[in-house]
Amino acid sequence: MLRKILISFIFFTCLSSFAFSAPCYGTKMPKKGEWFWGLEVNSIIKRNLEGRAGKFRSSQAFLTGSFGILDWLCFDGKLGYGFVKYHPLDFEEIDYKESFAGAYGFRIKMYNSPFDDFKTVFGFQHISVHPHHKIISDIKRRVIFDDWQLSFIVSYNRLDKFTPYLGVKVSRGDVVEWHNDKRNRMKSEDSQMLGVVGGFDFYFSQRCWLNIEARFLDEKAGSVRLTYAF
Repeated sequence: MLRKILISFIFFTCLSSFAFSAPCYGTKMPKKGEWFWGLEVNSIIKRNLEGRAGKFRSSQAFLTGSFGILDWLCFDGKLGYGFVKYHPLDFEEIDYKESFAGAYGFRIKMYNSPFDDFKTVFGFQHISVHPHHKIISDIKRRVIFDDWQLSFIVSYNRLDKFTPYLGVKVSRGDVVEWHNDKRNRMKSEDSQMLGVVGGFDFYFSQRCWLNIEARFLDEKAGSVRLTYAF
């Protein structure tokens, strides 16, 4: 019952602010009281914005941490840095250099098959990137990139040292831009909110593994993460 209430709360809270894209992390979660620590690189190769706002791309590097609140619920957090390259339709691409980036999210284990062949996980993730500002034609320009998503993924767990997964997600990535003190939020295309995610975990040992993930349709993006369980 607690799990159903928590899933409903997170789902409707996210939708109330629009469900926005970030790595899905896969289905391997820390048990209650356990920590996972890792290093991650996440790259958004292309994401379209609505109307004539253009498109953008971004990459981030993170120290990641996941903590098991319960055996079926974990918190995911990240700290690092990232850049944003924004390309308006009526202007050349603007390269906002690396600065602070952070992220957080939750994952809920929904189902394990009787013999642990399959596992399903529901997740909510958010990334925010705050690159350095630029001065162009005496105008101070700065941006913040906000990236959100809800995801539902299924993994197959019977292969030796290799766990593939596949899923769907609803996402949005916004660029908030300032020209001096004038603020404008540019939303990603509403028609491109639904996406597909696929990836795998490759195990060097029971405590150390590599995650590689690709995301399509809503964006062209991917991530690589090396994780160790403590």
